[in-house]
Amino acid sequence: MDQQLAPEVSESLVGRWKPIYRSKLHYLVTWSTRGRRPVLKERHMRALHELIQRTFEERGESVLEIASGPDHVHVLMALKPSRSVSSVVRELKGRTAMTLLAEFPELRVWLRGNLAWDERYAVETVSAARVEWIRTRLRSLHGGAEGLARAS
Repeated sequence: MDQQLAPEVSESLVGRWKPIYRSKLHYLVTWSTRGRRPVLKERHMRALHELIQRTFEERGESVLEIASGPDHVHVLMALKPSRSVSSVVRELKGRTAMTLLAEFPELRVWLRGNLAWDERYAVETVSAARVEWIRTRLRSLHGGAEGLARAS
C-alpha cells in the first residue's frame, strides 16, 4: 500500500517543519573580570543583569538566575540541545563587555584597558533536580536583586 501524502499537504508541511525540543540542558556558567579585579559596582551589575536577560530573550533561550559579585558573574541557563555553551558564553561576554565599557568609561581605567572579562570561564552541568538548589545557593551567596539594593 502506498502511504504518500497529498501534494498540497506535503508542500505545507515542508515549509513549517521545525525541530521540537521537549527538554533543555541546564548549565551554570561563571566568569570573572580581567585580573579578578573587584570593579563591578551596583550600577554595573544592574546593567549587566539587564544585558544578559535581554540577550537570552532575543535568542529565545531561558536564563534562570543571574548573580554577580564585584569580580565575577554566575549565569544559570537552560539551552536547547542544539545550542553550544561556548557560543552562548562568547556572545554574552563579548556583548556585555562592549556595552559596559561604552556605558561606563570608568571601567576602562579600573581594568587598565579595553578588556573587561578574563578569557577563562567555568561551566557546570546541572541536573533538572538540582536547578532549584543552585538558584537558592546563588541567591544566598549574592543576595539576589534585593541584596543589591541593600548593598548600594
